[in-house]
Amino acid sequence: PSVPMLKPITVTDSQSGRVSPMPSPKVKRNNSFDNAANMMFFDTANSNRQLADMSRDVPIPDSGGYILGDEFLGSSCTPLLVFINSRSGSQQGDLLITQFRRLLNPIQIWDLANGGPEKVLKSFSVLSRFQVLICGGDGTVSWIISALEKMELKRWPPIGILPLGTGNDLARVHGWGGGYNNESLLYILKQISEAYISMLDLWELDITTVNKKGKTRKEVKAFLNYLGVGVDAQAALQVHNLRESKPKLFFSRFFNKAYYALAGGEEAIKNSCTNISEQITLVADGIEIPLPPASQGIIFLNIDSYSGGVPMWSNGLRPRRKARSNSEGHILNGSKSFPRNDSIDDLADYEVPKELSFEEKVAKLTACDKQSSCQDGLLDVVSVRGAFHLGQIRVGLGNADLLCQCREATITLKKNFAVQIDGEPWRQTQSTLSIRRKPDRATMLHRSVADNGGVESEVTKLLNWANEKEIIDRNQYAEIMGEFSRRAEFKKVKKQQDKTW
Repeated sequence: PSVPMLKPITVTDSQSGRVSPMPSPKVKRNNSFDNAANMMFFDTANSNRQLADMSRDVPIPDSGGYILGDEFLGSSCTPLLVFINSRSGSQQGDLLITQFRRLLNPIQIWDLANGGPEKVLKSFSVLSRFQVLICGGDGTVSWIISALEKMELKRWPPIGILPLGTGNDLARVHGWGGGYNNESLLYILKQISEAYISMLDLWELDITTVNKKGKTRKEVKAFLNYLGVGVDAQAALQVHNLRESKPKLFFSRFFNKAYYALAGGEEAIKNSCTNISEQITLVADGIEIPLPPASQGIIFLNIDSYSGGVPMWSNGLRPRRKARSNSEGHILNGSKSFPRNDSIDDLADYEVPKELSFEEKVAKLTACDKQSSCQDGLLDVVSVRGAFHLGQIRVGLGNADLLCQCREATITLKKNFAVQIDGEPWRQTQSTLSIRRKPDRATMLHRSVADNGGVESEVTKLLNWANEKEIIDRNQYAEIMGEFSRRAEFKKVKKQQDKTW
């Protein structure tokens, strides 16, 4: 047997955006290695020095079978690791696997149907820089991000999305569209190389349930896009049960959405989530928010894209409402508008100061005048009045009722309700649901609308260069990149609003 060698790795050039092969590593010969040229593969070292030379000079595969390291990278190349879920959405994954393996080195392609992403991510994490492309739905993206969280990396690899799922809401807000329609993969690889960084808040749901014997059971779940309680989760649960029993029916994105429409129509007839305002208690940032009497569901949004691209928050209505405190019992009618902060450093100003009166606290919480952002540490909370109303919102004939924007929330369920996170529904018994933001944020790739990447792409490359040259440290890189990402998002939303007007 011969010494295992690494095949040429195909990478994306961060300067030109071209896909080019990286040369294979060569085994270096150390002049101090006694008779190294005459040693055979199975020969043993005669000294610790020879053993050290062998371990340094001969590429040794890791536990995953990969031979990777920064010494194999060019100065302007960033490796791309592609995860493909061949079972997502309309099942386009098998074709993509074949095509990507022709364009890239096969070791850069991993089919998630063959196993989880942990082993591959661990092997690639030895590189100081690499990017990830996820070909799948929102559930697949959540899976990869969860694996990256557990690795506790000092610097996250930027994540791009090739949408293969049904809703693809996360891909939509980052500019990758609502679905893959057989576009050129070379063009998509070029867009990946020209994309800029965008941060994404990560949220955690703690479920506390007390059974009849008084025993407490706790469960923790994570979500990226949204959490729903009530009518929207009930419809999603019906579709989920159908998918589990008859998976062959879900063979295209169009029919998948049709099943959701049928489930919503059935729920509109059953009307199983009436009187939800009397069966659910919502406390946001320590203040109880009364639900509208006609409400049949509440939705917590991290991104302003729901159920396949519906902008629930930006198109929502801000009615006058009342709120009360658990301890003081004060009532406030109406709300007060507060300007949006333009800097991440100013986000701390959103924290409710102690010197504010209760009325001012409620006015600030329920103003609902800030634009939706996936990186401002806030959840946007809306209410829907039933399945029919939800259908109207999806086709643009209705608007959700805006409730508040908060940093944390607690929901008390007084009866069993359907709950969903990112389209994954279940039946939840009487319990307390606590939502809070995780300390880490995911690093996403946002598609640039300008040719050749635009100024956003150039700023991203500049910051990466400064970090690699140790001009700025990792903490400074994270702070600057986070602020840049937020300002780029604010600029994008403002342009969309100007076009609307």
